Amino acid sequence: MVAQYYELWHQIWHPNIYVLESEFFSIKWYGLLFAIGVVLGRYFVRKSYQIEKRYRLSSEIQIIYVVVGTLFGSRIGHILFYNPEILKKNFFQIFFFWEGGLSSHGAAIGILFCLAIYSFKIKWKKYWIQIKDRNRNGYSYYQILDRIVIGIAIGASLVRLGNFINSEIIGKTTGNKFGVVLVKPVEERIKKQLPFVEKVIFNKTSSFFGPGKPNIETKIIFHKEKFKESRIRKSIKKRLAFIFPKTENEFNHIINPLGSELKYTLNRSKTKFVLQTNLVGVNRYPTQLFESFAYFLISVLLFILWKKHLIDLRPGSLLGLFLMLVFLFRFLIEFIKENQVTFENSLYLNMGQILSIPMILLGFYFFFSTKKLGAAFRLYN
Repeated sequence: MVAQYYELWHQIWHPNIYVLESEFFSIKWYGLLFAIGVVLGRYFVRKSYQIEKRYRLSSEIQIIYVVVGTLFGSRIGHILFYNPEILKKNFFQIFFFWEGGLSSHGAAIGILFCLAIYSFKIKWKKYWIQIKDRNRNGYSYYQILDRIVIGIAIGASLVRLGNFINSEIIGKTTGNKFGVVLVKPVEERIKKQLPFVEKVIFNKTSSFFGPGKPNIETKIIFHKEKFKESRIRKSIKKRLAFIFPKTENEFNHIINPLGSELKYTLNRSKTKFVLQTNLVGVNRYPTQLFESFAYFLISVLLFILWKKHLIDLRPGSLLGLFLMLVFLFRFLIEFIKENQVTFENSLYLNMGQILSIPMILLGFYFFFSTKKLGAAFRLYN
């Protein structure tokens, strides 16, 4: 039983990040999971409207506001909160969604803002602003959000699963036998530093170099042509110690404590030219999976509450519960996650925790208050 538990929680994670990869067209798991999250989320919202007999075809436009709010909010949030220097280099990089860098806090703000545009009608009076809820299809702004957050929780769960496949937004080192060694970034580094690499294979062993540092058998398979061998050998001698750092840091997954004294063998057969060596992995918490599972459970809880109460739910209650639970968990999980940018190392709480606090408080307000936030701006229903 102990051996089975050990095997389950000591893993080398080496996925193929592509669902489909070709010379002309590629699909990554992350993008596919993001799209599935959007489709599933929208399916639930449509189904809830149909069950409550308030579905109109015109409500499908909501998905545009949600997607725009997610993409622009998450990208702008990431740049403003984590990498504001990007704006100095090239302002238009704020629209480069394919480069990654998407903030969940920014996405939440973006969705709230874009759905406010969808829901509210603004009139400019002489000395003040009148904001009127259109009650589209009989739903107020808060009722719309109460239903959409269930789909958003499902989407967030799938996005975190995509993060795990990409080996990004990583957990801290465990310092014990249990954890995950993320080797995909190491393979990419090897292929950038050494020529003619076809494949890299990492095999776990039952021995440890130290606490949280499993010994890993490593094979680097090169192109088999003999005329390439001289260049491969020179590159190995020059770069091997550089590819694998001697000590761990917040971004390392495989280390080489022996440095230039690392022993390796090079073997040639008719079919391949292989470097074999023993390296040391760094066990990390699979925090992406923890988050994915937590967000899925939150979506189930919200669904059960909606199903039980349907239209009788106090507007804003599910939204408030969503914000409290999601960002409270986010605040706590950050204690075992690596900081995303170096300036966070000097903070008592990292940026993810700092941004989660106002979200939790806002959720608390929505869940427990019978008043609406818009009342402060003279909102008329």
